Amino acid sequence: KLPAWCGVDMSELATADADGADSPFRDSPHGAKVDALRLLKSRGGNAFRMRLWNSPCAAGQCNASRFAHANLTNVLRMARRVAEANLSFILDLHYSDWWADPLHQAKPLAWQELPLPVLKRTLRAYTRRTVAAFVAQGTPPAAVQVGNEITFGMLWERPGEACARGGRLACAGDLFGSKVDLAAWRRLGALVDAGMRGVREACPRCEIAIHTSLGNRIAEFSSVGIGDWYELLLNHTTSPSFDRIGLSLYPAYLAPHPSSRPASALENIDALASLARRFPGKRVYIAETAYPQRGTAPPPHRFAASPLGQYEYLRAVLSRLAQALPEAQRGGVLWWERNESCDDALFSPSGVASPALFSPS
Repeated sequence: KLPAWCGVDMSELATADADGADSPFRDSPHGAKVDALRLLKSRGGNAFRMRLWNSPCAAGQCNASRFAHANLTNVLRMARRVAEANLSFILDLHYSDWWADPLHQAKPLAWQELPLPVLKRTLRAYTRRTVAAFVAQGTPPAAVQVGNEITFGMLWERPGEACARGGRLACAGDLFGSKVDLAAWRRLGALVDAGMRGVREACPRCEIAIHTSLGNRIAEFSSVGIGDWYELLLNHTTSPSFDRIGLSLYPAYLAPHPSSRPASALENIDALASLARRFPGKRVYIAETAYPQRGTAPPPHRFAASPLGQYEYLRAVLSRLAQALPEAQRGGVLWWERNESCDDALFSPSGVASPALFSPS
């Protein structure tokens, strides 16, 4: 088993540092420029996640050159850099040509006309071929995420099409509970199953992670409801199971309690103890989190929107995870930043590392 991850998703790093040729990053305001991956390693980090889009912006929904970092050639190149820095590489398969998240799960342009049986075969072959490319260059992923934030399914039908053309959940019922839409779960299960089989065929030793945004919704659904989601997925897949349960947890996007009491990211982490007991063979990790080092702090404003507040937030997350999860099930934390201009980046706009750039000890 891999150790708990302490790392980042900086998928746009190659854009920021000219693929390592011109790093703008520093350990301190007056320090020398240094490669961000080596800086992460020196600060105690051990993992780097990167998203892969099938064919970035193929339908013209974005600037293909702006998002070229997400194509296979460039993700392979980044995997080599990650290996050279002695970090674990986590491959995040979006199965889309654009962002995949709880509100967007568009099929790649090349797959839009495929009926579900052909879509399953295509997904499996694509996954197998993609993961095999990393294995062939000597950088097998430590783990592969089959889908990104697939809370409401993945590979959705196009507007105007029948829901049965894709893997959207809750088409004719609820996500889980007494009115659950089991037909939708069968379709999603078949697609996830195809992805997991593709991973195992190319890399039997790679771990598989299933990532949802449900960490944001524990106060709304309870840990029982979150567990029901993963149980339903297990019940509708037949291939060797996944290894890690990944949850997005953003203080800025927490769903409130049914009583309208504000939710707390740390209270949501406390609730993961019951999730771990329900799935004793699986590690639970925070697949994405972030907190601002400038700008406005999200409610309940326990931590300041400052470099120190960002650091204190991450330390609190790591501490609460250690309390909530047995050691064998601690999957770790990955910090997500779109780019260094964002308020919740781990670097200042001038490239100076935040105190929160990992010091997990």
